[in-house]
Formats: sequence, C-alpha cells, structure tokens
Amino acid sequence: MLEKLNKITTWQASIVFTILGVACYFDGLRNQFLGDDSSQIVTNVPVHSITNIRLFFEGSTFYVGKGLAPLSGVYYRPLMTTVFSIIYTIFGAHPFYYHLFQLLLCIGSALILFLVFKNFLKPVLALFLAIIFLVHPLNSQVVFAIPSMEDALFYFFGILGIWLLIRLNTVKSLWLVAICLLLSLLSKETALVFVAIALLYLFWFNKERFSAFVRIMILPLIVYALLKINAVGLLGANPKDAPINVLSLPKRLFTAPSILLVYITKFIFPWKLASWYYWTYPSFSVVHFLVPLLIDLTVVGLFVYLGFVIHKKATETVYFIYLFFAIWTVLGLVMTLQIIPLDMTVCETWFYFSMAGLLGMIGIIITTFFKSIHINRQLLVSLLILLIVVLGVRTAIRGTNYSSEHTIVVHNIATNGQDFETENELAIYYYDKGDYRDSEAFAIKSVDYFPYATNYNSLGLAYMSLGKYSQAYTAFNEGLKLLPGYCTIYNNLAILTGYYGSPTIDDQILISATSQCPQYPTPWAYLAVLDYEYGNPQGAKVAITHAYRLDRSNSLIVSIYDSITNNQPINLSSGK
Repeated sequence: MLEKLNKITTWQASIVFTILGVACYFDGLRNQFLGDDSSQIVTNVPVHSITNIRLFFEGSTFYVGKGLAPLSGVYYRPLMTTVFSIIYTIFGAHPFYYHLFQLLLCIGSALILFLVFKNFLKPVLALFLAIIFLVHPLNSQVVFAIPSMEDALFYFFGILGIWLLIRLNTVKSLWLVAICLLLSLLSKETALVFVAIALLYLFWFNKERFSAFVRIMILPLIVYALLKINAVGLLGANPKDAPINVLSLPKRLFTAPSILLVYITKFIFPWKLASWYYWTYPSFSVVHFLVPLLIDLTVVGLFVYLGFVIHKKATETVYFIYLFFAIWTVLGLVMTLQIIPLDMTVCETWFYFSMAGLLGMIGIIITTFFKSIHINRQLLVSLLILLIVVLGVRTAIRGTNYSSEHTIVVHNIATNGQDFETENELAIYYYDKGDYRDSEAFAIKSVDYFPYATNYNSLGLAYMSLGKYSQAYTAFNEGLKLLPGYCTIYNNLAILTGYYGSPTIDDQILISATSQCPQYPTPWAYLAVLDYEYGNPQGAKVAITHAYRLDRSNSLIVSIYDSITNNQPINLSSGK
C-alpha cells in the first residue's frame, strides 16, 4: 500500500483531497450569512456589482451606508471584496456559493501544500501531512466563516507562489511568483510572511535566483504600498476595538504566553474551539503567565533539541529543510503574539500559515527518526488514517456550530466564556426577535466588559425600543465618542429625534448626521420633518427630496415626501 501511495499522481491526489474536503465540510455549505457578512456582502451596495471594482481598491471592506463610495475599515483586503462582488454579481446573495468557493480554495491550498512537501519528503508522508492540514479542525473556520475568505485567498496565492518558486527554476518564472505574492498581499497584509519565506528558500536552496527575485519583487511591493497608503494608510490605524489592542506593548506581552499555549493545545487536542477569544492577562500571573510560559518553553525546547539531533543524524540539506520549516512556523506565530496589536486576542485562522510549517517540521522529524526505529508500516498507515478520520469527524461537527447566528454565539459562550463580542451578538439577536428587555440586558453586559461603538449602538437601540429615550440618547453619544463618524449610530440618532429632544439639539444632530453620512436617507428624512414642523418648508423639501432620491423603497420616506411636497400634515407612525 505504501508503495502505491508513494507513486500517487497529482490528479489522483486532487481527487483524494476533493473527496475528503467535501466529506468534512459538506454540512457547512448550507450555512447562512453570519456576523460581518451583512456589512461586507448583504447590505454592501458597491459589492453588488463588479463594475464598482475600483472602489474595492480605494478603501477597506465594510459598508456603512455611504452609497457608491470607498468602503470603511482599517484593513486592506481588496481582493476579498472583489471576490465577494464577482460571486454576488453572478449568483446574488446566496451563501452557498461563497461557502463553495471558499471550500474549493482550501482544497486547492492543501493540494498545493502536498506538492510543496513532495519536494522535501516522501510522497506518502507529504500526502498524509497535507491531508491533516486540510481536515484539521483548527483550520475549519477558514472554510466555514465567510469573513475568513481573506485567509483562504491569502494562503492559496501565497502557497501557490512558493510552489511555483520551487517547481520552476528560471528567472522569468519569478514574475509568476511575484504576481501570486502580490495577489496574496491584496488578500491580507500577513502575506508578507510568504515573501519572507520565498526569500529564505532562495537564499538557502537556490541562491542563483535570489538577487533577481529581490529586484522583481520591488515593483509589486511598491504597487501594493501605494494602493494601501491611498486606501487606509501604510500601517493602518489601531481600531482600539478589542481589550487587547488598547493595552500597551508590555501588557500585551504578558498575554503572549497564553496566546501561544492556545495554538499548541488546540493543534494537539482541537476540542473546545471558538470563533474568537478576547481575554487578556495584562499583568504578571503564575496561572496565566508563568505556567503557560514554562509549557511554551518546554515545547520550543523540544523542537530545538530535535533540531540538534537532526543536525547530527541527517544530512546538512535535511537539517536546513528542518530550519526552513521552523522559521516558517515561527514567522506565522510572531504575527499572532500581539507585538503589533490585533483586533482579537486569539483567532484560530491565524494559525493557518504556521500549521503548514509545523507539519513540515514534523515530516522531517518522522523522516529522520523512523529510519532507525523498526515499526510496522501497515500499522503506521492505519494509525494515520484513524487520525485523519477523527480530525475529519471533529471538523464536520464543527460545521454545525455555524448553522446560524444564534448557534455560533451560544457555542462561543459555552466554549469560550463571556466576552463583550458574544454578549453584543446576543443583544443583536434578541433585538431582531423583538425581545428588547433581553437585548438591553446583554448590551449592558457587553458595555460593562468592554465599551465600544457597536455595543453602545446595540444598547441605544434596546433603550429606544423600550421607550427609554434619554438613556438611548446617552448610549448613542457615548458610542460616537469612541468612534466618531459611525454612520449606523448617526442613523439611529436621527430616528431618535422623532421621539426625543429639543428642536435645537435635534437640528444639531441631524445636521451632523447628514454631513457625516450624506448617503444615509433616514437623517435627511428626519431633518425634513424637523424643518417642516418648525417653519422651514423650503429646507424640508430640499432634505426630503434628497432622502427620496437615496431610497424610494422606504414607505416612511415616501409618506413624508408626499406630505411635504403636497403641503399636507406629516403622519408619522410614532413621534414625540
């Protein structure tokens, strides 16, 4: 059997990866749009047509109601937004096609990783390691969560670039590599690690092309830098939207040992998995700093020791391959340890790059040590197959957690405990159900854990729906203090003016809302109502005409428009 697997062709391998990928992730193809899918796809007006592609390269990813304008946010992901737009243009708002494309990307990435491993390991070992990469539950979020399309794209083009670098041994082929790495960068900034890995590979294994690659990569890197600077700035801004990224560097580093321990433990025993982790340990603690640090150092020390043994037992080439994959692993991990503040403490998708390097290290360890150990090969294959089955079943089960917004939030609470994001998601869930008291309770807890614009907005909505208008006004304004220009809050403040406030204050709110968010129709409509009620019919007509042009499908706006243009009393469903 081993002899047959060692002769497996690329086509045969692709069939194996496709079957296993579909088997593990099939249930996730039926899952709904969740979380950020709303503002990145469903309500994202520019994304609904690929003719707006220029806008995707001029901003970030989130739609905040500004019509056909560059998208908002601090991260630069134009290729992901372009993919979203292509799928939406062809298939519309059907989550199945997004999940399917993401699954195909991940299957393709695992297949290419197999081809990369084949250059360093026996085909049968390369096959098993790449299959583990495909079915490992720690990587499942890259397939199941549509916002993780950025990770699927960045890794696919990055690993494709590395394979082309290894497979094609000409200077001209380096342009193909550079294009792949540019596409990876346009998917996610983390792709710089692939550029570093490419440079390392050439420096150690193919120095003849090293200088040529450096010269060729200058152009893509300049293009990327210019695009990013124009859209969000070269370094971007710290959004300060999570407990970890409001801490100073020393305090973040106190959390780093626990972060690394999560990836180690979840790789070995991927049972309790969550979509996000927001805990922090900003000061010295035996339990949360010293113990994790000692475990981390033990694991790192084990791999360092194995490296010394490989250096003695194997050839110099094998030793450098081990170092190559070790640096691959470390580069990815360094990006996750909050040296540069990120928007979560831990995210399982952030281990996607490092897992490939770690599996490569394991492959070299097996290759080196199993030569001197007598073991039944059939038994070894059986154990590897059993491992793959167990991991695959766990991944399939994981897919059920993403079946709806409520299931994933409930699962996160059961797995990861309480945090501001989970509580806010529950506040939104109960608000959408019309259960405003529960929404209020969860929003209050979310703000208590970590106050931010999004949970203040949820709290304001709950208060407004319960008739607590002054508290709603305070909540919305607290949110704007944390995130000035947040159009969602301005929109809700505009609605609040129909229930609460004085003409002077309401006028200031609505002027600010229409100025900050001119493509939101609601502030214009309520500004028209205010002007009309307080003796400025001409200004009211200008404002309601603007609102009507922005949204003619809104029955309230149409009703206000008809009343003002016909000089009739305005009949709002509710008012002050």
